[in-house]
Amino acid sequence: MTNDARRPKRLEIGVLYGFRVLMVLFVVNYHFWQQSWIAQHFEWFGRIISVDFWTRSSYVFVDGMILLSGFLLYLPFARRKVEHTPVPRTGEFYLRRAARILPSYLAAVLIALFCIAIPQKIYPNTGAMLHDVGAHLTFTFLFWPQTYICTPLNVALWTIAVEMQFYLIFPLLARIMRRRPAITLSLMAAVAWLYRFCVRSFAADTAMLLNQLPAFLDVYALGFLGAMIYVRLRLWFARASRKWQAVVWVLSIAVFTAGVFALIDILKIQSASGANGHEALRLSQMAVRLPLTVALLSMMLAAAFWPGALQKLLDNRLMRFLSTISMNLYIWHQTLAVQMRLAWFPDTNLLHTDKNLQAAYTLLSFSVAILMAMIMTYGLEQPAARWIAKLRKRAG
Repeated sequence: MTNDARRPKRLEIGVLYGFRVLMVLFVVNYHFWQQSWIAQHFEWFGRIISVDFWTRSSYVFVDGMILLSGFLLYLPFARRKVEHTPVPRTGEFYLRRAARILPSYLAAVLIALFCIAIPQKIYPNTGAMLHDVGAHLTFTFLFWPQTYICTPLNVALWTIAVEMQFYLIFPLLARIMRRRPAITLSLMAAVAWLYRFCVRSFAADTAMLLNQLPAFLDVYALGFLGAMIYVRLRLWFARASRKWQAVVWVLSIAVFTAGVFALIDILKIQSASGANGHEALRLSQMAVRLPLTVALLSMMLAAAFWPGALQKLLDNRLMRFLSTISMNLYIWHQTLAVQMRLAWFPDTNLLHTDKNLQAAYTLLSFSVAILMAMIMTYGLEQPAARWIAKLRKRAG
């Protein structure tokens, strides 16, 4: 029997397209705001509504993206437990992850190297360049300040490194989860909490430690748990009477609304912590990571059981298109924004005070980033994935 025949029909949770897009766009807007300082408020029926606290803290939605990754990674294994469907083999899992990530990632590294780092003579010597490139090619660049915080090879790629490191251990975790789910989830959470406690208690500078893989293990575990909860609720919901389904629709809206208010409070706390400096901001980010991801997971699960018409807010053609290009949008937006500011908006004092210039820069940044994401997705990522899939089929 071929792998294609063994693979169950893909389970799509439409609203998650919208969650992925919104979280990426929040992060993108944060990085554009960092460059332009454009005012983060709008007028609503004659009243000025400020979302400055939201924008200033939107980098935390990267944690939500990692949560979503954990959810989707474990979803086939959670289905197996309930529906007895087959799951990808380890080799197939690694190949599919490589096909999804590597073409766009390697292109981003090489373009940054040959179009930015080398022409602008950023590296002090050849050794520094080779170290940076080698660390990026092996996804170990988070281990040194000069290849992580100070790299000219696209700082936004750090999340790809965390993901690739986690992919290495995921098949083992999934296997253990099948036998001892409670122990596995508890140990993952304990390692993350112990790691963050040690960082908070003993590290003088947390810049290099905040976003290492151990700091996210409880976020991944929460994603695993969310997938397990979802498949069981989905099975129960499909068998429930119309009366109980209506009750679930009402509860799902209430839970989502409560999650929004919790999220607002968390972002306000994170934004306010910045008044005490960068170190306080990073410590706060570690402290809110768990409640933030719990709130986001609650919202995801709730939205998955909304009435169909309401789900269209998050699951529609626009959201699916933006979700398709979201990885490349995330990879490219910051590098492009910085390079455009340096080349075309060199007077930062003027940019930070001229509202028209701020609006033009922001619109240009979004437009160019989306265009680049489309080019890289449809011109490189998807053709490369199809080519790799053909090679796999030929290999048997």
